[in-house]
Amino acid sequence: MPVTGVPPVRPRPARRGPSRPATAAIAGLAALLGVGARPVQAESDVHQQVTVAVLRDAAPYSYQGADGNWQGLAVEMWNVVADAVHLDARFEGLDPDGVFDAVASGRARFGIGPLSITAQRLQRVDFSVPIDSTGIAIAVPRTERSMGRVLRDALLSSTFLRLAAGVLGLLALVGTLFWIVERRHNKDFRGRHIHGWGTGLWLSIVTMTTVGYGVRAPKTLSGRVLAALWMFISLVLISIFTGTVATLLTAERLGPRIEGFADLGGARVACVAESAAAELVAELHMTCRSFPGIDQALGALVDGKADAAVYDHALLAWSLKQNPDLPINIVPGTLRREFYGFAMQPGEALRRPINEAIALALDSPRWSQLRLAVLGANADR
Repeated sequence: MPVTGVPPVRPRPARRGPSRPATAAIAGLAALLGVGARPVQAESDVHQQVTVAVLRDAAPYSYQGADGNWQGLAVEMWNVVADAVHLDARFEGLDPDGVFDAVASGRARFGIGPLSITAQRLQRVDFSVPIDSTGIAIAVPRTERSMGRVLRDALLSSTFLRLAAGVLGLLALVGTLFWIVERRHNKDFRGRHIHGWGTGLWLSIVTMTTVGYGVRAPKTLSGRVLAALWMFISLVLISIFTGTVATLLTAERLGPRIEGFADLGGARVACVAESAAAELVAELHMTCRSFPGIDQALGALVDGKADAAVYDHALLAWSLKQNPDLPINIVPGTLRREFYGFAMQPGEALRRPINEAIALALDSPRWSQLRLAVLGANADR
């Protein structure tokens, strides 16, 4: 099931080149930097043009729109910060490794996007204060499935098929035994082999289902002993069969009740290949079915091919915001909290002014409104 991208954000007039798009909401946020506080002024590098490495294809934080302009939450935060410290940016789209390589080598002065602050990365580059926080979350189906689909899935499940095959095998075995012990002394079991064996099978079935013998009943002592044993065994088998079918129907109807990561052990989990969520699932000694993207993972969840999808909370919230008709909810809570920040070289002269600008932006209600508009109601759950 395809997941559409974030609707294009109307760019503001570029004062420092065509690579600085911003939304109307974030443009209003920039004005807040001068409300109630003096604008942050850089001590050096005023109006200097810098190269900024941008994590590409990382919607809704950093991506290029149809017009080629860079958009996303991280880009909009950078635009506010750049206005505060008087920088002009030349954006260069790179993959994650490329972003950190560019910053560490000095080819780019800053790196932006959904860049997680980790101890390993801090050995190569420095980070600003966090611009956003997220974590690994679980998405589950919102509604129950139809009864027809439940019956189909239950009757075609491997558990039911194995159980049905076992019962049919026992019926055939007992029917054969009835035919062997009765065929020489009971006319109902004589005749052609297929006719006599069919009578034995019929007797096996009616005995198991406790509907009575009708006109066909065992007459030999061996046949009656066999019938008595089969009656008691059948009581147990019918109970097992009925209980198993009821359990299958309930499980198929409601699905696994997943309220946290501890409930994923027996569930069918979908994840995005090579993502932090997939790595976390592996670390927890669980298994998941990998998909190339969140579109396919959520599609498997909707189609009933998975019981849960595990992915970055903010990106899950964004996907559901773009597709409100998807019958999917995000389970409250996250695991392995992550913080996104701007990458920079150690000793960056503008680190403090940049951090002050980020703090002012995060404290403003306009930033919260923009984040809510992009990620939806699930943004902070």
